Amino acid sequence: MRGLVRVVDGVSRLFGAIAAALVIVLVILMLYDVVLRYLFNAPTIWGNDLNTWLMGASFVLSIAYAMSTDSHVRVDLLYDRRTKPRIRIFDLVGLTAIILPTVAWVTLGLFDHFMTAYQSGERSGSGGWNPIVWPFKLILLVGFAIFTLQIAAEIIKRAASLMGRPLDGGDETGDVHGV
Repeated sequence: MRGLVRVVDGVSRLFGAIAAALVIVLVILMLYDVVLRYLFNAPTIWGNDLNTWLMGASFVLSIAYAMSTDSHVRVDLLYDRRTKPRIRIFDLVGLTAIILPTVAWVTLGLFDHFMTAYQSGERSGSGGWNPIVWPFKLILLVGFAIFTLQIAAEIIKRAASLMGRPLDGGDETGDVHGV
């Protein structure tokens, strides 16, 4: 299990780094588009679509990384005044009963969404560029598939921690991500 969790965490880190790089590319392309549009009165036909896709890709590819590093938004109302074991139990139940089934269901839906776009040659229908959309839908699918795997890894981490055998280098009390 430790090896599986390390691999999934590594994949999440890799795609988190890719997402960070996409944000840099996005900023450069947006600056280029703005300069062309306002200084030279020559807007690009691809700017809006590509910038929207890059922003979406950076977001969806970073979700699993945020979960693996516990840097996501958490509702403090549910975590205030809870002991570490209770928080791990709460996480385990929530991840297993609610989050994993929901994200897996969305991932399956995205697979159908991608396949339909790929098979039909679906296009964006916007602007003069009118690009095919299956590459972006594939990125959505990959992002959610990695997120699904990361949720499973987090479930394994929480369960191992509750059994007193943390998998991710928590402290001697079985602390997972400082929780």
